[in-house]
Amino acid sequence: MTDQTPETTTPKNDTKITRVFKIGSVRIVEDESMRGKDVKTIQKLLAPLYPQVENATVRERTEGDTQVIDFIQQAGRKG
Repeated sequence: MTDQTPETTTPKNDTKITRVFKIGSVRIVEDESMRGKDVKTIQKLLAPLYPQVENATVRERTEGDTQVIDFIQQAGRKG
């Protein structure tokens, strides 16, 4: 009988999906402070640094094992 550690018995398909938030050409990769928060909460967190995110349209898509969340800026009113 061999002694197995938990690392050797963990299935390979147990990969975590990484979230990437895109604001125009800026890509923000999810870190520990963002993990577990929903997109609306992240949107509120990013708004002070990226004001265009506050009223942006959110579009989500998956690329392989990466979830990409696009914040698409809305056209503002003139005048």
